[in-house]
Amino acid sequence: MVKSSNELLMFEIEQLIMSKREDEYWDFKQSHHSNTANLLHDIICMANNKADRDAYIIFGVMDQTGEIIGVERDEQRRNQQELINQLKSKKFAGGVRPRVELRTLLIDKHEIDVLIIMNSMETPYYLTESYEDKKTKRCVRANHIYTRVGDTNTDIDKSADINDIEYLWKKRFGLHLSPYEKLMHKLRSKETWIGDEDQFYNRENPEFTLSLTDDSDLRNTPEFYAYTMTDSSVSYKVITANYYGTTLYSKGIVYLDGARYFTTTPDWGFIDLDDYHQDTIPYKYFINNDINYLLHNFLFQEDQHEAHIARRRFLEVILIFHDEIERVQFEDYVFNNKDIMINHIGSDINEYVLDESRPGEVAAERIKASIALKRMLEEYRELTI
Repeated sequence: MVKSSNELLMFEIEQLIMSKREDEYWDFKQSHHSNTANLLHDIICMANNKADRDAYIIFGVMDQTGEIIGVERDEQRRNQQELINQLKSKKFAGGVRPRVELRTLLIDKHEIDVLIIMNSMETPYYLTESYEDKKTKRCVRANHIYTRVGDTNTDIDKSADINDIEYLWKKRFGLHLSPYEKLMHKLRSKETWIGDEDQFYNRENPEFTLSLTDDSDLRNTPEFYAYTMTDSSVSYKVITANYYGTTLYSKGIVYLDGARYFTTTPDWGFIDLDDYHQDTIPYKYFINNDINYLLHNFLFQEDQHEAHIARRRFLEVILIFHDEIERVQFEDYVFNNKDIMINHIGSDINEYVLDESRPGEVAAERIKASIALKRMLEEYRELTI
């Protein structure tokens, strides 16, 4: 069964409530904060959590027993815009504020508000101007770095231990990452790379390099997506990512549409339409934000008009998933909705009619299947919103 993002969040929050304890990235509150200083302090602590993941402040749950009491009658209850406005009005270092989202879940016939504090590498978050709640005199201090260790926040009148502060600064500069993780992070900033068509190095960390080389093992045989181009001819190279000469990743590159556009090759996926693996639909895909997709974006020549056209046609038959979980769940969805798939495959795709001079029968069938799968992926996502 396909789960929506709200259902997945609900499952996780229910598991945390059942644990009847708090920890590094979640905190229970009986009600919304009665003063802004405590709210601000809690958000900063969670934004600076050491679990390196999204954090939750869960309103409507007793912190000692895990009893669900709800917030439907909470007079202090805030909505998302009110919470965001509170953060916007405070002076954070560098003008960089924690990103938050408020979700309301119905659990045991009670409304539970979950404040999600998004994980980022912009730590540490801290104020450059103190904020004091006038009623309680509670003060979030300027230039104090707060974090959360286990189930305990840094005291509001103190700063975190030096070891915790050191970790948060390392996180900002990616020093806590492995070389492979650093490479992934740096590929998201194309402007930090210097080079020509075949050799690149990272301006901030020259030990990271990218090289494009010929590979005699790769035959210039077009995959089905090549036939969506004006020119179906292809050629191949290999891109290699190195760290101090050690290869971190290597992947084939395909040059499409007469070399007007090139990209890393997408991965193969296979969807079984029966229980015996006799009726199988092959397709090509990327996973959003994995290294193959990051390199796909890195190689795109944004200043080339013809590359834009070729890339658009390429992506019309390539599936892009949010993550591996979505890919697996989508395959299950297709398996359980074969009739919809068959109906989509039967749809007209005259835009991609192949001339008889091309070896197009297999390519045409795979183009049809890919377009059908793209449509089903859109429908699947509408069902899981």
